[in-house]
Amino acid sequence: MKRAQVIDLLLKIAEEYNQVDTSDPEIDRLYEHLKDFPFDIAQENVRRHIQTNSFPPKISQIRGRVGDLHEIEQQKKATAVYLVQRESERTAVALPPAGWKESLYAKLGIARTTE
Repeated sequence: MKRAQVIDLLLKIAEEYNQVDTSDPEIDRLYEHLKDFPFDIAQENVRRHIQTNSFPPKISQIRGRVGDLHEIEQQKKATAVYLVQRESERTAVALPPAGWKESLYAKLGIARTTE
C-alpha cells in the first residue's frame, strides 16, 4: 500500500468516526504497519468495520484476518484434492465375488433368513 492510499483509508475512517487522529505522525505510523498490505483488502475491511462497529478500526482490524483466510483457502484446496482422490477410489472399487456373503455366513454358522 502507498502512503497516499493510507491517507485515503484514514480519511474514510475519519468521515465515520470524528475522534480519529489524521495528523502526519499518525499517517506515518499507519503507513509503517500497512505498507506491505494490499489496499483493496484494507479498503474492504474498513468498509465492513464501519458497517458493524461504533468505534474506529485498529491496525489489526484494517489488516483483517488474512492469515485465517489463507489457512481456509489451503484447507479448501486440501479438501478438494481429498474428494477427487475419494471419487477415484470409489470408481475403482470391485464388488466381492458372488456367493461370498453366503460363504461367510456358513463359516460363522449363522442361519441366513431370506430378505
